[in-house]
Amino acid sequence: MAGRGKTFFAQYDQEGRNFMHAQRSSPMRDHRRAFRAQLTAPLKGKKLLDAGCGYGHDLPFYAKRGALVYGTDPSKAMIALARQQCPDVSARLSVQPIQKTSFPDRFFDWVTSIYALHNAPDLQPAFREMHRILKPNGLFIYLVQHPLFVFQRTRHQTYHRKETIMFTIPDMEPPCAIRQPAHTFSEYFSPFVLDRFELLAFAEGREAVPLWFLAKLKRKV
Repeated sequence: MAGRGKTFFAQYDQEGRNFMHAQRSSPMRDHRRAFRAQLTAPLKGKKLLDAGCGYGHDLPFYAKRGALVYGTDPSKAMIALARQQCPDVSARLSVQPIQKTSFPDRFFDWVTSIYALHNAPDLQPAFREMHRILKPNGLFIYLVQHPLFVFQRTRHQTYHRKETIMFTIPDMEPPCAIRQPAHTFSEYFSPFVLDRFELLAFAEGREAVPLWFLAKLKRKV
Protein backbone atom coordinates (compact mmCIF):
# COMPACT_ATOMS: atom_id res chain seq x y z
CA MET A 1 0.00 0.00 0.00
CA ALA A 2 2.69 2.49 0.95
CA GLY A 3 4.62 1.62 -2.22
CA ARG A 4 1.61 2.30 -4.41
CA GLY A 5 1.12 5.64 -2.71
CA LYS A 6 4.59 6.78 -3.75
CA THR A 7 3.34 6.96 -7.35
CA PHE A 8 1.16 9.91 -6.42
CA PHE A 9 3.50 11.54 -3.92
CA ALA A 10 6.48 11.56 -6.30
CA GLN A 11 4.83 14.21 -8.49
CA TYR A 12 5.18 16.70 -5.65
CA ASP A 13 8.90 15.97 -5.33
CA GLN A 14 9.25 16.81 -9.02
CA GLU A 15 6.82 19.73 -9.27
CA GLY A 16 6.62 21.00 -5.70
CA ARG A 17 8.06 24.46 -6.32
CA ASN A 18 5.86 25.02 -9.39
CA PHE A 19 2.83 23.93 -7.38
CA MET A 20 3.72 26.35 -4.58
CA HIS A 21 4.13 29.30 -6.96
CA ALA A 22 0.87 28.49 -8.76
CA GLN A 23 -1.10 28.20 -5.54
CA ARG A 24 0.36 31.34 -4.00
CA SER A 25 -0.44 33.35 -7.16
CA SER A 26 -4.11 32.28 -6.99
CA PRO A 27 -6.75 34.15 -4.99
CA MET A 28 -8.03 32.82 -1.67
CA ARG A 29 -10.38 30.06 -2.77
CA ASP A 30 -13.71 29.16 -1.24
CA HIS A 31 -12.54 25.73 -0.11
CA ARG A 32 -9.97 27.24 2.26
CA ARG A 33 -12.47 29.73 3.65
CA ALA A 34 -14.94 26.91 4.27
CA PHE A 35 -12.22 24.82 5.90
CA ARG A 36 -11.09 27.56 8.26
CA ALA A 37 -14.69 28.23 9.25
CA GLN A 38 -14.70 24.76 10.85
CA LEU A 39 -11.92 25.73 13.28
CA THR A 40 -14.43 26.89 15.86
CA ALA A 41 -12.76 25.66 19.06
CA PRO A 42 -9.73 27.52 20.50
CA LEU A 43 -6.37 26.32 19.18
CA LYS A 44 -4.22 27.95 21.87
CA GLY A 45 -2.03 25.37 23.58
CA LYS A 46 -3.38 22.51 21.46
CA LYS A 47 -1.20 20.07 19.55
CA LEU A 48 -2.20 20.24 15.90
CA LEU A 49 -0.93 18.15 13.01
CA ASP A 50 -1.27 19.39 9.44
CA ALA A 51 -1.22 16.01 7.67
CA GLY A 52 -0.05 16.53 4.11
CA CYS A 53 1.08 20.07 4.84
CA GLY A 54 2.76 20.55 1.46
CA TYR A 55 4.91 23.67 1.34
CA GLY A 56 3.39 24.92 4.61
CA HIS A 57 0.64 27.25 3.36
CA ASP A 58 -1.54 26.83 6.47
CA LEU A 59 1.10 26.35 9.16
CA PRO A 60 1.43 30.08 10.07
CA PHE A 61 -2.37 30.39 10.30
CA TYR A 62 -2.47 27.66 12.96
CA ALA A 63 0.62 28.93 14.78
CA LYS A 64 -0.75 32.49 15.04
CA ARG A 65 -3.76 31.08 16.84
CA GLY A 66 -1.56 29.55 19.50
CA ALA A 67 -1.42 25.93 18.38
CA LEU A 68 1.71 23.82 18.82
CA VAL A 69 1.98 22.99 15.14
CA TYR A 70 3.38 19.84 13.54
CA GLY A 71 3.44 19.09 9.84
CA THR A 72 3.99 15.97 7.78
CA ASP A 73 4.15 15.32 4.06
CA PRO A 74 5.42 12.31 2.11
CA SER A 75 7.27 14.63 -0.31
CA LYS A 76 10.81 15.58 0.70
CA ALA A 77 10.67 18.56 -1.66
CA MET A 78 7.50 19.88 -0.05
CA ILE A 79 8.86 19.56 3.49
CA ALA A 80 12.04 21.35 2.40
CA LEU A 81 9.91 24.22 1.07
CA ALA A 82 7.80 24.24 4.25
CA ARG A 83 10.94 24.57 6.38
CA GLN A 84 12.02 27.56 4.31
CA GLN A 85 8.59 29.19 4.46
CA CYS A 86 7.90 28.42 8.16
CA PRO A 87 11.21 28.39 10.07
CA ASP A 88 9.46 28.76 13.44
CA VAL A 89 7.95 25.26 13.14
CA SER A 90 10.78 23.71 11.11
CA ALA A 91 11.84 21.33 13.89
CA ARG A 92 8.35 19.81 13.99
CA LEU A 93 8.09 19.12 10.26
CA SER A 94 8.81 15.64 8.96
CA VAL A 95 8.62 13.46 5.85
CA GLN A 96 5.91 10.92 6.67
CA PRO A 97 2.88 9.52 4.83
CA ILE A 98 -0.57 10.07 6.26
CA GLN A 99 -1.11 6.29 6.48
CA LYS A 100 1.76 5.62 8.91
CA THR A 101 3.46 8.10 11.21
CA SER A 102 5.91 7.88 14.10
CA PHE A 103 3.80 9.88 16.57
CA PRO A 104 2.70 8.30 19.88
CA ASP A 105 -0.85 7.12 20.44
CA ARG A 106 -3.35 9.81 21.43
CA PHE A 107 -0.88 12.63 20.85
CA PHE A 108 -2.86 15.33 18.99
CA ASP A 109 -5.88 17.45 19.84
CA TRP A 110 -6.42 18.34 16.18
CA VAL A 111 -5.48 16.86 12.82
CA THR A 112 -6.14 18.90 9.69
CA SER A 113 -5.64 17.86 6.09
CA ILE A 114 -6.34 19.80 2.89
CA TYR A 115 -6.13 18.06 -0.49
CA ALA A 116 -3.91 15.28 0.86
CA LEU A 117 -6.00 12.38 2.16
CA HIS A 118 -7.28 11.49 -1.30
CA ASN A 119 -3.73 10.65 -2.43
CA ALA A 120 -3.80 7.49 -0.28
CA PRO A 121 -4.67 4.56 -2.57
CA ASP A 122 -6.40 2.85 0.37
CA LEU A 123 -8.17 5.19 2.78
CA GLN A 124 -8.75 2.80 5.67
CA PRO A 125 -5.11 2.76 6.86
CA ALA A 126 -5.13 6.56 6.80
CA PHE A 127 -8.27 6.79 8.92
CA ARG A 128 -6.90 4.14 11.27
CA GLU A 129 -3.74 6.18 11.75
CA MET A 130 -5.64 9.42 12.37
CA HIS A 131 -7.73 7.62 14.98
CA ARG A 132 -4.58 6.25 16.63
CA ILE A 133 -2.77 9.57 17.00
CA LEU A 134 -5.80 11.65 18.05
CA LYS A 135 -6.79 12.05 21.68
CA PRO A 136 -10.31 10.94 22.67
CA ASN A 137 -12.71 13.65 21.44
CA GLY A 138 -9.91 14.99 19.25
CA LEU A 139 -10.95 16.58 15.93
CA PHE A 140 -10.00 15.53 12.41
CA ILE A 141 -10.95 17.95 9.64
CA TYR A 142 -10.14 16.97 6.08
CA LEU A 143 -10.87 18.38 2.62
CA VAL A 144 -10.51 16.31 -0.55
CA GLN A 145 -11.48 16.22 -4.21
CA HIS A 146 -15.20 15.56 -4.54
CA PRO A 147 -15.98 12.02 -5.81
CA LEU A 148 -18.35 13.47 -8.43
CA PHE A 149 -15.60 15.68 -9.83
CA VAL A 150 -13.23 12.71 -9.85
CA PHE A 151 -15.83 10.42 -11.46
CA GLN A 152 -16.24 12.80 -14.41
CA ARG A 153 -12.55 12.32 -15.18
CA THR A 154 -12.39 8.54 -15.02
CA ARG A 155 -11.76 6.73 -18.28
CA HIS A 156 -14.22 3.90 -17.73
CA GLN A 157 -17.08 5.89 -16.17
CA THR A 158 -17.59 3.18 -13.55
CA TYR A 159 -18.02 4.77 -10.15
CA HIS A 160 -16.67 1.93 -8.00
CA ARG A 161 -13.72 1.05 -10.26
CA LYS A 162 -10.26 1.63 -8.82
CA GLU A 163 -8.63 4.02 -11.24
CA THR A 164 -6.03 6.77 -11.55
CA ILE A 165 -7.15 10.13 -12.92
CA MET A 166 -5.24 13.16 -14.17
CA PHE A 167 -6.59 16.69 -14.29
CA THR A 168 -5.44 20.30 -14.36
CA ILE A 169 -6.21 22.29 -11.22
CA PRO A 170 -8.69 25.08 -12.05
CA ASP A 171 -7.69 28.76 -11.67
CA MET A 172 -4.01 28.13 -10.92
CA GLU A 173 -1.25 29.81 -12.94
CA PRO A 174 0.82 28.22 -14.29
CA PRO A 175 -1.56 25.25 -14.72
CA CYS A 176 -0.65 22.22 -12.60
CA ALA A 177 -1.53 18.72 -13.76
CA ILE A 178 -2.16 16.26 -10.91
CA ARG A 179 -2.49 12.47 -10.77
CA GLN A 180 -4.49 10.82 -8.01
CA PRO A 181 -6.52 7.68 -7.23
CA ALA A 182 -10.30 7.77 -7.52
CA HIS A 183 -12.32 7.23 -4.33
CA THR A 184 -16.02 6.91 -3.53
CA PHE A 185 -18.09 8.42 -0.73
CA SER A 186 -18.48 4.94 0.73
CA GLU A 187 -14.72 4.84 1.29
CA TYR A 188 -14.69 8.16 3.12
CA PHE A 189 -17.70 7.19 5.27
CA SER A 190 -17.22 3.46 5.61
CA PRO A 191 -18.51 1.49 8.62
CA PHE A 192 -14.89 1.44 9.81
CA VAL A 193 -14.81 5.26 9.86
CA LEU A 194 -18.27 5.82 11.33
CA ASP A 195 -17.60 3.29 14.07
CA ARG A 196 -14.57 5.29 15.24
CA PHE A 197 -15.57 8.89 14.50
CA GLU A 198 -18.63 11.06 14.93
CA LEU A 199 -19.45 13.26 11.93
CA LEU A 200 -19.85 16.85 13.15
CA ALA A 201 -19.97 18.77 9.88
CA PHE A 202 -20.02 18.27 6.12
CA ALA A 203 -19.71 20.82 3.31
CA GLU A 204 -19.07 20.71 -0.42
CA GLY A 205 -18.14 23.09 -3.22
CA ARG A 206 -20.86 25.11 -4.90
CA GLU A 207 -19.65 24.55 -8.47
CA ALA A 208 -22.00 22.88 -11.00
CA VAL A 209 -20.01 19.72 -10.30
CA PRO A 210 -18.48 20.21 -6.83
CA LEU A 211 -14.69 20.30 -6.81
CA TRP A 212 -14.31 19.42 -3.13
CA PHE A 213 -15.96 18.31 0.06
CA LEU A 214 -14.89 18.56 3.67
CA ALA A 215 -15.78 16.62 6.78
CA LYS A 216 -15.24 17.40 10.44
CA LEU A 217 -14.92 14.27 12.55
CA LYS A 218 -14.60 13.78 16.31
CA ARG A 219 -12.73 10.75 17.60
CA LYS A 220 -14.99 8.62 19.73
CA VAL A 221 -13.79 7.79 23.23
